[in-house]
Amino acid sequence: MNIPWIALGLITIGLTAGCGGGSQTASSPAPAASTPTLSRPWPMDTRADRVITQDYGAFRLLYDCTERTALRYEYPLGFDTGLLARPPNFTADDVLPADCAQQFSTGTYASVVAGWDRGHMVSSNHMDNDATALHRANFMTNVVPQLASLNRGIWLEAENVAECYRDVAPLTVYGGVVYDDPANDFFLISHGIHSPDWFWKAIVTTDPITAAPKAIAWLIPNQEGLGPLDSYLVSLDELDAHVGAALVNISGVPADVRAGKPATTWPLPTNCSFASAAPLPF
Repeated sequence: MNIPWIALGLITIGLTAGCGGGSQTASSPAPAASTPTLSRPWPMDTRADRVITQDYGAFRLLYDCTERTALRYEYPLGFDTGLLARPPNFTADDVLPADCAQQFSTGTYASVVAGWDRGHMVSSNHMDNDATALHRANFMTNVVPQLASLNRGIWLEAENVAECYRDVAPLTVYGGVVYDDPANDFFLISHGIHSPDWFWKAIVTTDPITAAPKAIAWLIPNQEGLGPLDSYLVSLDELDAHVGAALVNISGVPADVRAGKPATTWPLPTNCSFASAAPLPF
């Protein structure tokens, strides 16, 4: 699936309600008790920022050169044929234009504040069939501060949904971050980057029998003490409302699919392989 991107000189993030899960209807879910309501974005007013679309071949990033962060990612996945070992280190991006700012350091966030990982936007395990793509997935332009409990917990579960369902039918993964609270910005001096307050991910694919479009999406706070992955299910329409349709930018999906939401996260096929290289130091 080839979804065109739009140039975003102004990214408006419409954040009006919290997220939750359980309903199969298109109505907005009530926020979970531990889930805060999104506020107006702070201080990520990008109107004066240089925001570029960076194409790495196997994936694309919408990247803010001013704030040194990717804002959105997108990539297609087909049947899993790869098992390349991941690079041993995270590196600076040698593809990014020279006048586009990067993080100050490739070092761990945990060396500054314990409990934080270098969280991938584009999963490195999804790039393990191509050495170049795998190397580029370890660029710091594809990395943001993510709490270890999220990165190694329900975020990994969401990544595994894509990892398994790519073998059922071709799919496209979309995702990104929202910045709306300065309280967790621990890495401005060490790395020059704010800490995301929310992560979102969406998967668009087709039913292998009927060929009908289907989609699933989550909006997850970058916090400790999260509930199960199902608690953060949202429809694509809800994702647009919470994050902003211009930033989510998922087109070509029928209205009924956009409005609908599965009652639970898609169950993983019993024959799914999660084969991957040994984990990197985060």
